[in-house]
Amino acid sequence: MTPERVSFLTKFMVLNRNFFLQEPISVAKQLLGALLCVKRKDGSVFRAPICELELYLDSERGCHAFGGKCTQRNDAMFLVGGHTYVYLCYGMYNMLNIVLGNEGKAAAVLIRALEHKGCEGPGKLTRFLGITRADNKIDLCAGNKIWLEDRETIPEIIEGKRIGIDYAGKDAELPWRFVIKNSPFISKPI
Repeated sequence: MTPERVSFLTKFMVLNRNFFLQEPISVAKQLLGALLCVKRKDGSVFRAPICELELYLDSERGCHAFGGKCTQRNDAMFLVGGHTYVYLCYGMYNMLNIVLGNEGKAAAVLIRALEHKGCEGPGKLTRFLGITRADNKIDLCAGNKIWLEDRETIPEIIEGKRIGIDYAGKDAELPWRFVIKNSPFISKPI
C-alpha cells in the first residue's frame, strides 16, 4: 500500500495523519527508508533515512503501555498516530518513538537508527539531533520541528526480535525489529 502524502515545502512528501492510522506493522515497514527531518535552531533542516526501528503494541509485554495502562510517562502513546513519544531510558538516553494508530489505542515504533554517521543507535541519534523529552508529543503532521517525509524507494527489509526486552518473556521473541538489509548503520546485526 502506498502511503498517503501531502506536499510541504520540499521535493519529498510529508507523511500525513492517514498514513499513521494504518495497521501498525504495515506502517512500521513503510517507515523504513522514510526521511526523519529535524529543523535545527539555525533554520537548517537535517534529513536522513530511517534504517532500523522496533514496533511496540499495548497488547504485548515489551510495550510501556502493556494492557492499555496510561501513565504520565507513556500518555503520549495514547495520542492519535503521527505524534512523538520521547522517554528517558536508563536515566540518560532520550528515545524517539513515533505514535501509530487511533487515539486511545497505544502503539509506537522506536526509531533505533538512521543512515547517517553518529545515528547508529536510539540514544546516539537523539543526542546527535538534540531531541529531548521537551520534544514529547510533537505533531509530526504539522511539519514544524520534526516530521517524516516519504521514502524514494522501497528497501529490502529484514525482520528480527527486538533488543533489550528479555523481561517481556515470549513477547520478546516477536519479530518486530525491522531493518534495511545491508545497511551499515544499524545498531546491532539481526
